[in-house]
Amino acid sequence: MIKRTAFVFGLAGSLATPIVIAEEASNSDEQLWQVIEEQQKRIETLEDSMNSSGESKVSDNGSVQSGARDFHIGGYGSIRAESNNLDADQDTFTFRRFVLTGDGKINDRLEAYFELEFERFGAIELEKGASAGSDGFSAGQAIEGTNGSEISMEQAWARYRINDSVNLDMGALLVPLGRFNINHDDNQWNLTRRTLVDRGAPVLPNKAAWPELGLGFSGLVETRAGLVDYRLYAVNGVNLDFEFEGEVAAEPAGNSTIGVTKFEAGFAPSRGGFSNDLNGNKAITGRLGLLPEPGQEFAVSGYYGRYTPDFMDSESVWSVAVDGLHTFGGFEFEYEVVHTDWGNIDDVAASFARAAVDKEVEAKISAEGGETTEVVSEITLGGLAESRTGYWIEARYPFWPKALDNTFLGRGFGNPSLEPTVRMEQVVVRNRITGIEFSNRQITNLEKEKSSIVNRVTLGLAYRPVPDWVISFATEYTWTDEQTLAGLTNFIPAGEDEDSVLAFSTGVAYTF
Repeated sequence: MIKRTAFVFGLAGSLATPIVIAEEASNSDEQLWQVIEEQQKRIETLEDSMNSSGESKVSDNGSVQSGARDFHIGGYGSIRAESNNLDADQDTFTFRRFVLTGDGKINDRLEAYFELEFERFGAIELEKGASAGSDGFSAGQAIEGTNGSEISMEQAWARYRINDSVNLDMGALLVPLGRFNINHDDNQWNLTRRTLVDRGAPVLPNKAAWPELGLGFSGLVETRAGLVDYRLYAVNGVNLDFEFEGEVAAEPAGNSTIGVTKFEAGFAPSRGGFSNDLNGNKAITGRLGLLPEPGQEFAVSGYYGRYTPDFMDSESVWSVAVDGLHTFGGFEFEYEVVHTDWGNIDDVAASFARAAVDKEVEAKISAEGGETTEVVSEITLGGLAESRTGYWIEARYPFWPKALDNTFLGRGFGNPSLEPTVRMEQVVVRNRITGIEFSNRQITNLEKEKSSIVNRVTLGLAYRPVPDWVISFATEYTWTDEQTLAGLTNFIPAGEDEDSVLAFSTGVAYTF
């Protein structure tokens, strides 16, 4: 407000100056024009000063500019329709995710970015209240929402550019393990489902998209061999964390019914906290890539850090990955290989049992009328395997027939393409914990599956009217060497005798 007021008075004074000078100059035309030009320059200088003090304006491309600031709002979304031959599954539309992004540049050396994801999100509603009266006091709350919904901060970081080759990154950073996690946006891929290695049966310590809170360095370095792309971060790291579930049920008991309230805390590997580190130890992760020319890349990456919380004995997880992108004669080949080792999971299970005391505790409460309520609390450990190894490789052939230029597929688009795509995937899981029983701080039974393999082949066709929009059609076949796919993935609701599934899908992924 002070700067704006100063500008107004300065402008008024500036405009008044020519009158005074003109009177003193006895109406000299030459002097008048000289004064007018000088005052015009002063007006332009004052206007520039006001703009640089923070006056906002909107550019033609929708970005908001504030002086030297440049802030862009964008995002992407994806929707899928699918059908499969599982007994328990149904044909469905799935709103895979809607993601809002913001990219702000203060100047060439300062930048901030965020990515907020609404996954399978429809609605959430919270109601709560309290009342007091002659009958006593009561307080309660109710939560309503669509099933499977999730809101997640996928990225939120600030970047300080030290020089052309070194950036200091701070905040919620994507873990640079492999290539999919750092390039996970749905509109970048031709198929309607993310890879097994990174999402469906994750070999990564945490499923993609996987951010961690931390800081480190990144950049591009020019060498004789090509561009070197590097990232090296210290982060809170993945932890054994729990999901809390509550259930209310009515179970028959002879001629009566028992009300049962169940509470379960299920511990499994999860991305690190954004409020505090659960074990006080930082994980290290990094990726080193070589780009000899456009369309060619080869990279190695890794991750290492403790994953058990403070109340358990220390155990670490480590991962290594190799990934790349290569172009040969119009064909594009992209791939990733990842291996993850969770250490001595027997010791982890024993330490968990000592901390949790008893897996299950039951209590029965009887009322005067003979009614009984049963309360059950259970603590479980899952999601752990001694090691996981997996790969995916994808081949694409982008092309465009000139005969389609004047059809509805090509008309109005500058560079459309059709891209036949095939992807092959495999995940091998070794010594997976399938069940644990413990009592009085001691394990009474620990069940493990020695080795299991999940395979998938996908054939698809992608139509891209513009590079950032894709309409896809795909057929995928997933199978295992075990009796059932149940428990081997996080998305296939297979029955106890269903060891394979054939699925058909179509979808669209778009950016804005």
